[in-house]
Amino acid sequence: MTSGPGGRSRKTVLYVDVDGTLVGPGGDLLWDGTTAVLDALLRCRAAAIDVVPVTGRGRVQVRELCRLLGLSRGIGELGCVHVEGVDARFELGDFPFTGETPVEAMRTRGALDLVLGLGDLELHDPWNEDREATVLLRGHADAAAYDAALANAGFGWCRLVDNGELSRRPGVHVYHLTPAGTSKASGVRRDRERHGIARADAAYVGDAAGDLACAGEVADGWCWLVANADLALEWPQRTTGSYGAGVAEVVDKLLLTRS
Repeated sequence: MTSGPGGRSRKTVLYVDVDGTLVGPGGDLLWDGTTAVLDALLRCRAAAIDVVPVTGRGRVQVRELCRLLGLSRGIGELGCVHVEGVDARFELGDFPFTGETPVEAMRTRGALDLVLGLGDLELHDPWNEDREATVLLRGHADAAAYDAALANAGFGWCRLVDNGELSRRPGVHVYHLTPAGTSKASGVRRDRERHGIARADAAYVGDAAGDLACAGEVADGWCWLVANADLALEWPQRTTGSYGAGVAEVVDKLLLTRS
């Protein structure tokens, strides 16, 4: 279809970031006192549009989010963990070690110590509990400079990814120390391949630069930023509503392409 993804004979998928997009400040789904985002999810269910969360959250959190919202699957830890029901699949890119998780390797082999020693970031606890593929940090750092330091120290198998600003702490960003060769975009690509979803039948909505990297994995013109996303991110598709209200806008645009 030229007007947007989907079609009556094909499955449409909406990939959606969670924190800062699907949910509001503090992770509150109903932060604005309305049910707009829940109503949009129900419209997706009625129209057989799959909604797939793509998030930095870990496996347990993604599984419970999917259970609570009635979603068939989700993608966690920035594309590294794919959850479907009780099953989990790991896509770890260039991670070279066996017998240990990326988080274990980052902690025991010294990569995390190097990152913390540079002084700009601290652990984003308690949200590191039960994580397997990425370590969460917070602060404000030049990710490219950190990647160079990691490579120079022999830790080129991991990199630092800026996952956007904390909604309740302006100026403070969340970062992931993640296996090289992984990203939200690679996670979306793997999900599309596994489920036979063409680019033309996929859309995406998020709030950060890592979400915009998914534009190449969905239909042209169907990667959206919600209104609360950083204004420094120049992007033509931006909703008028913030957080879940913005997601609801994208859902309505998708439904129009199927009418």
